[in-house]
Amino acid sequence: MKKYDTLGELLSGYRKLFNLSQPELAAKLDVDTRTVMRWEKDETLIKPEKEKEVAERLNIPLQVIRNLNAADPISVYYDLRKRTYSLSTVMMRPESAAWYKTEFPEGDEHIRQLAGDSDTAFINDIQRMNLNQKPLHPQLIKEAAWLLPEVNLILEDRQGFYAGHISILPLKYDAYQKVRAREMDEGALSLDDLAHHPDEQPRVFYFYSIYADTVPHSYYLVNRMLAFFKEKKFRNYIFAGITYRQQKMEHLKELGLQVVWEEKMPEGNIRTFMEGTLDMFLFGKML
Repeated sequence: MKKYDTLGELLSGYRKLFNLSQPELAAKLDVDTRTVMRWEKDETLIKPEKEKEVAERLNIPLQVIRNLNAADPISVYYDLRKRTYSLSTVMMRPESAAWYKTEFPEGDEHIRQLAGDSDTAFINDIQRMNLNQKPLHPQLIKEAAWLLPEVNLILEDRQGFYAGHISILPLKYDAYQKVRAREMDEGALSLDDLAHHPDEQPRVFYFYSIYADTVPHSYYLVNRMLAFFKEKKFRNYIFAGITYRQQKMEHLKELGLQVVWEEKMPEGNIRTFMEGTLDMFLFGKML
């Protein structure tokens, strides 16, 4: 993560990353070019009533904009590519995945079930930021959420802004095998590939997207997911999916998953297919 001390630094960094001119950024935000120039020079601030619009149009967490958009800005550690932030160096990464199961709380009031078009758009926006060239069809994501509501979740921050999500598909075993064997790309999955009957064996829980904009937010989501598997105590199941991030791969290994295959992606990223169960992590034995 890069430390940003001012709003101007953030907006200038955003433009450079996405190769935008000041007039192009101005058009994206529906303001004139002089306004963008003043923002980048830290001569003026974004009007409070426009903060949310700027955050939504640039897909930057609202808290990041609000911290920097002040007369006395609060520095933020932020990754423009991953859309993750931290207010200090202390909680930029948990020491191990075991942190996610320290407690199983009743729940967080800001977590809700995944449902609408804006939810699926948010999920696919994150996938595109991860350089996923073939995001899933929105209807497939919504259908999976209907079939498996307990672990298809949206997390909102205290302002009601998107802060994270979990999207898990109940897949038919034959469809899963094709993706695993690289006979079918993940993006080619269709509604027919979803398992509509929970008694189909083995059960396949295919994680399409697990994301949070801060480490504490990741705790709420992953903790809720782990609580689901701890309560259900499934037998004969597979937990699998593709990750594009090295740090996430390391945590998934701690959860009990193994690498099946890897593929080099643009800009040095690695697309990694992983599978396994959470039994050893949750119970210390295979069920």
